[in-house]
Amino acid sequence: MAGDRHESPMRWATLPNAISVARLLVFVPLTIWLAADGRELAATLSLAAFGATDWIDGFLARRLGQVSRVGEVLDPVADRLGIIVIGFGLALLGYFPWFVLVTIFLCDLALLVIGLARLERVREGRVNLLGKARSAFIMVAMPLHLLSYAEQVPAEPLRTITWWMLLIGTVLHVAAGAVYAVRYLRRRAL
Repeated sequence: MAGDRHESPMRWATLPNAISVARLLVFVPLTIWLAADGRELAATLSLAAFGATDWIDGFLARRLGQVSRVGEVLDPVADRLGIIVIGFGLALLGYFPWFVLVTIFLCDLALLVIGLARLERVREGRVNLLGKARSAFIMVAMPLHLLSYAEQVPAEPLRTITWWMLLIGTVLHVAAGAVYAVRYLRRRAL
């Protein structure tokens, strides 16, 4: 049908997919390990690299003609899982606010349950503007918030600014989640 989105091939072995996997396997544990070791500045750089790879993998997929259905699923899974695991690790270490982590986790858990129940609708899911704004706020705020704990950087006003950014990102996360939930639950027109 004209105007329908063309389904991408099921390709695993692409550079963008490797970057998404590396985001989880390298930057998630590295960030937590560096923060646990008291190296906040290095942990901030690792967390910033985690966020940057979110943009890099999508850019390369489009630029190299390697957009795949696997990547369309893997990228957001790597983002959500990475943010939750890093957030949990940083919250345990006292660097990250629990309310942000719990809110993001519960929203993502609800979407997972809805998604599993309505898999055919999830397959048609596309990123919405709220989701992009949410990701931008959270991916920028998390490393800057961690940076505010580094002894090389004055804590204020950075910590206060990043708390507000995290709050805005969390509100956008819930709003984007609501949009996705409605989309997934909506019945197909007969």
